[in-house]
Amino acid sequence: MSGEPVRYSPRVRELFAALPRAGSLAAGAGTAVHGESAALDRGAWVRFEARIEGGRIADCAFRAWGCPHTLAAAAWLAGRMQSAPVTATKAAEVRELAHEIDAPAGKLGKLLAVVDAQEALLAAARAVQ
Repeated sequence: MSGEPVRYSPRVRELFAALPRAGSLAAGAGTAVHGESAALDRGAWVRFEARIEGGRIADCAFRAWGCPHTLAAAAWLAGRMQSAPVTATKAAEVRELAHEIDAPAGKLGKLLAVVDAQEALLAAARAVQ
């Protein structure tokens, strides 16, 4: 193998260690929606699930497969979407997401799968409004 080892920022290490909101969405009131994306050639798959109540994302969870950056990014976005109004929530920009978790440029392709899954979730959430 050649090249430098991958470095993980403190934020990635923190999110990856805890993986807040990881797993399937718990049963509850409201309308459940999901959004999913894969970049299997890059080793990334992400699925967000959300419960919509009163025009807000009442609960949000994710399942993901990939590197620590992918999982940390999904955890961060799931937390960011929690309690957000559906109509006012915009999908993250991939560079914004990379900056938030301090991911190297080589991870942008994997993070794009996270953003694409978020966009799919938001489209599904808007469709049930």
